[in-house]
Amino acid sequence: MVRTEPRVTTDRRTVLKGIGAASAVGLAGVGSVHGQAEYPSDDIRYIIPFGEGGGTDVYGRQMIPLVDEHENFSGVNIAIENLEGAASLRGTGEMMFAEPDGYTVAAFNPPSTPVSEMVNPQPFDLEDVTGLCGYATTQFIIVANPAYEIEGYEDLMDRYEDGELEIFSGKERGGVDHVMALLMQELHGFGWDRYVGYPGSGPAVQATIANEVPAAISTDTAAEAAVEGGDVDPVVSLVGDGSAVFPDLETVTDLGYENIDFISELTRGIFAPPGTPDQVEEVWSEAVEDVLQTDEMQEWSEETGNPIDFKTGDEVEAAVVDSYEIIPENVDLEMIRGEAT
Repeated sequence: MVRTEPRVTTDRRTVLKGIGAASAVGLAGVGSVHGQAEYPSDDIRYIIPFGEGGGTDVYGRQMIPLVDEHENFSGVNIAIENLEGAASLRGTGEMMFAEPDGYTVAAFNPPSTPVSEMVNPQPFDLEDVTGLCGYATTQFIIVANPAYEIEGYEDLMDRYEDGELEIFSGKERGGVDHVMALLMQELHGFGWDRYVGYPGSGPAVQATIANEVPAAISTDTAAEAAVEGGDVDPVVSLVGDGSAVFPDLETVTDLGYENIDFISELTRGIFAPPGTPDQVEEVWSEAVEDVLQTDEMQEWSEETGNPIDFKTGDEVEAAVVDSYEIIPENVDLEMIRGEAT
C-alpha cells in the first residue's frame, strides 16, 4: 500500500496566475480586478469546507473578523460560510468554479483537501488554485473518550486487537483522516474494524465525547478545548516532531512506529479560483500578515495553544502541488478509492 520511505519535496510546478486584469497590480483600492473599479469593492464570501468547531473553523472565526477590520477591507464585509461535505470537496469546488475576482475564497489545508480530490477526482484541477496566503501549521493527534482510560497508543491498539473496541473515527471516508487510519493499519498494525467519518475534526471530537465512537483522529487545534475540559484524552501525536498544542504528547515515532509526517501535518491556507489576479493575493497577504502580528492574535495563540505561522501565496500553492507529487508516491490511491466506497 505504501512506500516505506516517504519522498521529500520534489521540483515544484510553477502555477500560472495573473491573467487578464492581473496586470493592474497594486494594494487595496489601486487598479482593477476583472473590470471592477478596485478590490475589494463588494462583500466577500469566505468558505470553510468543514463543519463548525473544527480547526479551520476555529481559526477562521478568530482571524477573519480582524482581517475584515483591516484597512485593506474597509467598507466591505467578509462573510464566513461553513459548506461541508464530500471530505471538503463540496466547499472547495464552490470556490474553484467561482468567478476569479477575489469575492469567493476558501480556506483548506494541504495535504488534506488534495488527498480528498485524489481519492475522489473532481472536474477541476486543484493544482491550478491561486494561493492567497497561509496562517498556521497544524498537526494531527488521536483522542479517546476518557471512560476507556486509554494509556497511550499501544494500549489503544491492544484494545482494538482484543476486540474491546471496534469503531475508529475521524473526518469523512476518503479524506485525509481515513487515509491516515488505513496507513496506521498497514504500517503500525492498528487493527480497527470499522471507520466512521464525520464532516470535520470538530464533529469527530464531539462524537468521541458523546461516546458514539471510542476514539478519533483530530487536528490538535480542534481537540484543544475538549482536552482542556477533560472531555477527551489525547492519546498520541501522529507527527514525528510532536504537536505544537500538546508538546508533551508522545509521538508515534517516539514509540518506534513508521513515520507518516508526509500526511499528518497540515499547511492552513486561504485560496482563490485559478486565474485570480495578483492584486487580490497582495490585498489578502498584507492584511493577514498584519493581523497575525496583532496583540489580539498573538495573545489568542498563546492562551489557546493554536500556533500561527504566516506563509505567502506562493508557499501555500506549493504545498498543494507538493501533495500531488508526494502522496501518490507513498499511498496506494486505487486501494484507498476501493475502501472509501
